[in-house]
Amino acid sequence: MQKSLDLRQKKVIDVDTAEQIGYIRDMDIDFASGKILSVTIPKSSFSWFLHDFKGITVSWDEVLAIGSEYVLVKFKKNNKIADNC
Repeated sequence: MQKSLDLRQKKVIDVDTAEQIGYIRDMDIDFASGKILSVTIPKSSFSWFLHDFKGITVSWDEVLAIGSEYVLVKFKKNNKIADNC
């Protein structure tokens, strides 16, 4: 089982482009079931520091694998930019 801090320290990689997207900044969790519904990745490493809260929201269904250093995701066509995370 991964801890939320462990997930935040892993690089998120888009498997279609092999590009590093960033690091997980926030998670939407269903506390009744204990399941992660989605994660948010800031658009840049300094955007959260500068209080620019826009980022990419990734559905947990789009997460393919979690390794020791990386989280692999395959985006669906309807990804959305989160305004306030």
